[in-house]
Amino acid sequence: MHQETEPKMQTKILHKIIPIIAALSILAASCGGRNDIPVPDPQASAYWWKTTWNPDSTELDFINSLQIKKIYMRFFDVAPDGNSNVPKPKATIQFQKPIDNSIKIIPTIFITESCMALDIDKLPQMLAYRVLQMCETNDIKGIDEIQIDCDWKQSSQDKYFQFLTNLRKILKDKNIRLSATIRLHQLRMTPPPVDYGVLMAYNTGNISTPPRRNPILSYDDAAPYLKSLKDYDLPLCAAYPDFNFQLLYSEGNLRAILYNEDTTDTTKFRRITDNEYESIATRLIVNNPEPGSSLTQINQGDKLLIYKAEYDEISNIKQTIDSLRPTMSAQSIIYDINTRNINNFTKEQYEKILHH
Repeated sequence: MHQETEPKMQTKILHKIIPIIAALSILAASCGGRNDIPVPDPQASAYWWKTTWNPDSTELDFINSLQIKKIYMRFFDVAPDGNSNVPKPKATIQFQKPIDNSIKIIPTIFITESCMALDIDKLPQMLAYRVLQMCETNDIKGIDEIQIDCDWKQSSQDKYFQFLTNLRKILKDKNIRLSATIRLHQLRMTPPPVDYGVLMAYNTGNISTPPRRNPILSYDDAAPYLKSLKDYDLPLCAAYPDFNFQLLYSEGNLRAILYNEDTTDTTKFRRITDNEYESIATRLIVNNPEPGSSLTQINQGDKLLIYKAEYDEISNIKQTIDSLRPTMSAQSIIYDINTRNINNFTKEQYEKILHH
């Protein structure tokens, strides 16, 4: 019998092994993580965070002109009840106009992290029932997803994740997906047990004391967290800000977030820099037009710092996110639809955020 030389035998073995390795690689990729999967049903999207659904002509034009087909609508908050110390719904949205059912509505519920210290065993069932009842009452059709917004911490992670697991099981039986918001710092934590996440690409700075950079969104503040984006094992899309706010500080500590103060009124404010003003009178104001909002006191000598979302910062962050995880470009979300924010960007800038 002719005996093959060693090099020939090695070549034959390699020819057999290489296809096996390739097949195993494909199998591993198909059975691997979820960090290369786009979110389901990607559409140009936006959040609605008011406590009433009563869009004015500016907001309706914003929705229609930008072809927004999906609205993540805050239905209510869940917070500890002051009397019974159990989690209860708060600030439920009131529907003053009918919903256009050509737009997909994603009911969104904000849950305070402090609820995780309470007994929340009954919360998943209560929440699912309440959301679906609200949809039926207000003729909101085609609900196939609910989103939870909670700034959970490492200490509350186990309790929160168990809540999500229980809620997801209830919703799955009704053919409803579950999604959750993901804050930038949570990219370094275990992904929650949901179908996909929305990365909140805003509120990057600490505002408890006067910030050094724009706290709404700063590339320098966000970039360190984005290093974890590639390996984050959950389908993701991102939400980008269009809002502005006025931060009121008393003796260097945050007193309130304001929205509607007229800083050009020289009987109330003295201008210090381009974005810093000093109050020259003590007074009470109606800060928020939303029903149930309390009065806010502004003291003489308080400092008011004004910030707004900057398109250049958003553009830089979006390019980085889309390059690290190209599937995230399939859907972007604007936070939020509100007449006082809409004119912060041009239509062309909004289109670049929403439509790549």
